[in-house]
Amino acid sequence: MQGELANLTNAIEAAKQYGRFFCKFLTPNDAGINGAHQDGVYLNIASWDIFFNELSIPEIGIKERFVKIHINDWKQFNSRIVYYTSKKEFRITRFWSNAPFDRNEMVGALIVFIPLSNDDYNVYIFNTEEEIEEFSQTFSLSLADNYTIYNGEANIVIEETFEDKVLELVAGYKDFPETSVMAEISRKVFMEYYNKKKILPDKDLINWIDTEYTVFRLIEQEVYKEKFMQPFGELQPLLEFASSALNRRKSRAGRSLEHHINYIFTKAGIPFDNPGKTEGKKKTDFLLPSTIDYQNSEYPQENLILLGAKTTCKDRWRQVLSEGERIPSKHLLTLQQGISENQLEEMEKSQLQLVVPKSYHKQYPEAYRTKLWSVSNFIDYANEKYR
Repeated sequence: MQGELANLTNAIEAAKQYGRFFCKFLTPNDAGINGAHQDGVYLNIASWDIFFNELSIPEIGIKERFVKIHINDWKQFNSRIVYYTSKKEFRITRFWSNAPFDRNEMVGALIVFIPLSNDDYNVYIFNTEEEIEEFSQTFSLSLADNYTIYNGEANIVIEETFEDKVLELVAGYKDFPETSVMAEISRKVFMEYYNKKKILPDKDLINWIDTEYTVFRLIEQEVYKEKFMQPFGELQPLLEFASSALNRRKSRAGRSLEHHINYIFTKAGIPFDNPGKTEGKKKTDFLLPSTIDYQNSEYPQENLILLGAKTTCKDRWRQVLSEGERIPSKHLLTLQQGISENQLEEMEKSQLQLVVPKSYHKQYPEAYRTKLWSVSNFIDYANEKYR
């Protein structure tokens, strides 16, 4: 635990010092466990400047360069950055064979590349919820698209006209609205801007979460703008402000997913309590059809559904198992982009059904993709019981 904390602290300090980085969730293809011939972590073409600096993207042939990789106290080694124009593939190879990680356990982990110079990169891998959330919330990152390129405060990559639409709704805020209100603003601006009349649960859940990062950042700027315009004078007030701002980011992210699921279920006409109460003081994120039915011993057990909701679940999924004694088979809706085969096997043995937005299924080991449920699958399952 102490080593993880030091690793996280070093990563945050380096990212702040150098001001830019590329990060992504590792997929089975990235870890090289799907049996593909190519080996290496796939990079997004949007990160070209992070890895090839001022060089332009070629139209034909292969572009490659060698860089030095630094991983904590591990020995420095060389990796190859390569772009194949014929296949439009952009990867870093000669990484896993030199790095001190078990690639089989890295699916769903967050990898961060911080350029120290043109040829040197610090690399960090975070494989627990606490590390992933602490790092992403420190920089207010949206990882809905699997990857993010961070360039100081310029990492809100969004159409200017869309940002104008957001600004219309958040202008004038002197304090932060309730998290439910912020989620509502995010849905409203997305649905209105793209003129969407119908909800697509798997796609729009991700769209709303992604939009909410932009909404929150812009509200932050409105609320904190006076503090930014005058110096703090002393270190302690600055530290207290920074701690308060970071804690607000964390608490918002934790509730955001529940608010959007609540909205989707309500629109779908599904009965539920959020939160639900089971035994004693135990609570679960969603209890279907209701707490009253759960606590009624005569209500058919097979018609009860318990659904946990966690943005990440590499470790916390076990919490769901103890939340309702009457329901042996439980469900967990998560935005986690990939989990190792060992953990998925453990979940299966524990009768936990994962519910993951459809577009994220490809981030999971191939052998388990058909066992995942989409958000739409869960809605259909619930509708069959309660209609």
